[in-house]
Amino acid sequence: MDKIAWISGDTFVYWYSLILTLGVLAGMCVFMGLFLRSGGSLPAGLVFLAAAVVLSLVLSRLVHWYCRPTAYESLAKAMTDLSGGGYALCGVFAGCVFTALALRLMGIVKDLPGVLDCLALAGSLAIAVGRLACLYSGADRGAEISGVTSLPLVYPVVNPVSGAAEYRFATFLFQAVVAAALFGVLSAYRRWGRKRLPGDVALLFMAWYGASQILWDSTRYDSLFLRSNGFVSVAQILSALALVTALVTFSLRMWKRRGWQLWYVPMWLSVLGMLAGAGYMEYYVQRHGNQALFAYTVMGACLLGLVGMSWWIHALGTAGSPEGGGCLAGSKIGSVPAEYENHRL
Repeated sequence: MDKIAWISGDTFVYWYSLILTLGVLAGMCVFMGLFLRSGGSLPAGLVFLAAAVVLSLVLSRLVHWYCRPTAYESLAKAMTDLSGGGYALCGVFAGCVFTALALRLMGIVKDLPGVLDCLALAGSLAIAVGRLACLYSGADRGAEISGVTSLPLVYPVVNPVSGAAEYRFATFLFQAVVAAALFGVLSAYRRWGRKRLPGDVALLFMAWYGASQILWDSTRYDSLFLRSNGFVSVAQILSALALVTALVTFSLRMWKRRGWQLWYVPMWLSVLGMLAGAGYMEYYVQRHGNQALFAYTVMGACLLGLVGMSWWIHALGTAGSPEGGGCLAGSKIGSVPAEYENHRL
């Protein structure tokens, strides 16, 4: 049960809701600051935030209802009675992206990649703060771990039947730490990355956050699954798609900028091998739960390898190559197209 922060008459304020709200507000402030600093207008930013909040609430609730239909009396009840139930983070991502696309089509924002970059950083901080709300609920935990009774590895959950405390893997804390680290790294890259192109921050966020969630969501006991598939969670499927999308985009850019090179073949084969290795370890850990440490270690190694490969391929696609080596003739290593020199939203 969620812990109460304070009571005012008949109004109960819960720590979970309070911290989650603080995370959302932090993300909104970061987005608006980056948006305005990049040349966006205040009215456009406010319109985006208002539309994104509404659409994110709707989509995140729809996804949760789809994955957990037994938690609600009906779809209509799920969408109108907000006193219970839950929300899916992937719906928030979808709501923000769809809002950005719609406002770009309407001409309210001028540069979609730039907006997505701002969203990636704002989302990182919002997730880092919001995940800490699970300190005051029973959500976002993993398997029981014996012999450890404190953070950072475990955090207690009260069993609703027996009333005993169960010390379960603190998935939420590791998710928060990864998101905070991403916020720091991507902020530094956005500030000092001279070879950066619009959209790169968002693509790197997709690759790196996606890789982390393939692992962390596997450890949760309350993951959301498709109704037709109880094996791989929705978060894992979407995270894998985000990771592959970023890798394909970086690879196509590298090919276009540097020309065809034979050594691309072993590079891409190694990427496929690591993807297959991470996928097999997900299958393995669900068949051999007593060997979870081994499975997650191997899965983590594969995903860290993919994180490194995404950065390397991205760097190759932005750095160019020497003249005569299959690159664009006359290009300079590290050069940035002129149209991006004074990039504005």
